[in-house]
Amino acid sequence: MKKVLVTLMGALLLLAGPKTFGQISNIDGVWSFGGGFSMMSLSGEGADKAKGWGFQPLPGFYFGVVLDYPFSSIEGLTLEPGLNIVHYGKSFTFGDSDDKKNKSYHCNYFNIPVNLKFTFPTSDSGFGLAVYTGPRLNLGVGGNSFSTGKTYPSIRPIDAQWGVGVGITIADAVVLRGGYDFGITKCLKDNKDLKYDDEMAYRNSFNIGVSFLFK
Repeated sequence: MKKVLVTLMGALLLLAGPKTFGQISNIDGVWSFGGGFSMMSLSGEGADKAKGWGFQPLPGFYFGVVLDYPFSSIEGLTLEPGLNIVHYGKSFTFGDSDDKKNKSYHCNYFNIPVNLKFTFPTSDSGFGLAVYTGPRLNLGVGGNSFSTGKTYPSIRPIDAQWGVGVGITIADAVVLRGGYDFGITKCLKDNKDLKYDDEMAYRNSFNIGVSFLFK
């Protein structure tokens, strides 16, 4: 998986070519600001262990900024880096009927996506349909989900994902976005008390929201 990620990131850099790095000081693109709903969940063999100890999908929200940069001579092909602030949180009850426990999980991230985006040509200049894909780096910046506990699982504060999504531009001013980010690095911390050791668990997220264009 890591080799695939490195190969795909290298391909993005090659596609960017000299134009991207030669004009980095004179960025000519479209900025957008927005936010929306996000849902975090775990997958993989180790995810069932975490769920058994009360770690369930966490709802949340995000907001951030994106630059749509036309780096290529191919019409519609752009590079889309961004920065989002993401929060997840929820309270759960777990355990059997004789020993129920309550646990509130919450976590915050700086989410840094870098998308390769293609916007399909259309006769209506105010409407657009685009698809995108690319890596995401997530940096945990607070929350008890990162702290190691003896009775509950915890997640690592740094992980990586690969995302795919679609965007619909309306009136050349508003963009509706929906996407899914697949975890590509292990996300659970080792925990001797819970017998977690290099578990195969990955953090995924579903996102849907709206952004506003600034030209």
